[in-house]
This record gives sequence, C-alpha cells and structure tokens, in this order.
Amino acid sequence: MCRARTCWTPGHAAKVLTSCGKLLRRIHELSPPVPALGARRADEVFVHGDFGPNNLLLDPDTFEVTAVVDWEFAHFGAPVEDLAWCEWIVRTHHPAHRDALSHFFRSYGNETPPWPVRRAAMLARCEELRRFCERWEAGGLGARQWRERAAATAGWEE
Repeated sequence: MCRARTCWTPGHAAKVLTSCGKLLRRIHELSPPVPALGARRADEVFVHGDFGPNNLLLDPDTFEVTAVVDWEFAHFGAPVEDLAWCEWIVRTHHPAHRDALSHFFRSYGNETPPWPVRRAAMLARCEELRRFCERWEAGGLGARQWRERAAATAGWEE
C-alpha cells in the first residue's frame, strides 16, 4: 500500500486522480444514517470534509483505493466541498499534476462545477480551518497560514 503522495511518480497522476474520482462518487452516493452528523437535506451528500489523495491509501500496482483515512471532518453537505478540496490539495501540493485533474472530474462522473463555485468552496474551507486554528491560538501561526493559503488562490485560474 502507498499513501497517494508516494504514488505521484511520473505518469501516475492520472491513475491516482481517476481512482480518487471514482471513489468520491461512491462516497457521495452513500446515504448512511449517521445521527451524530445531524439531519440531512435532500440536496446534501455524505461529505468526507478533507478529501484528497493525501488521505487515501492506494494499491501501488493498480492504483485502486484500499482505504480512506481522516474522517474527522465528515458531515452532510454539498458535493462541491469534496470536489473543490481535492482540487485544492492537488493545486497546492502537487501543482505539476494540475493537468491531471480532468481525470478526477471525469471519473467522478458529474458535470464539473464551474470554477467560481469550486474556488468559493476552497476559500470557505480555508476560512473554516482558519477559524478552527483561531480557537486554539488567536492570531497564531495556524490562523496566519490559512489566511495566506486562501490568499494564494487569487492567482489561480481554471
């Protein structure tokens, strides 16, 4: 097994992101009764909350996902939350593989949300994480880092 970040060798990004898209579609199609997550509206899906290749274990030969980790932010919400965050992870941590994101969106199977919607979801998640950090240390390093990460998306284009 390999964490997705170790599977980014040349030529494998498309396989990794294809597996990400297929699995995310399956997660979003689940309707688990999770009382701790609260009531669910009809337009909401089960959202991982931190979905990206960094939180997947993959078979190094087939690139199929064998496990998904870090579910602490799971909740019911809009599919774009996970779609945009996976894109954010790739753009931020694996920018050389940005072109392979088309494999992720295509394998997910729905129409790709427009760039302004995806970017707004990325910024909303950065703000949530900034506020989370503020609870622990007001004005601290974590909060500043999330503010800077959000600002960095200003130069991104679809």
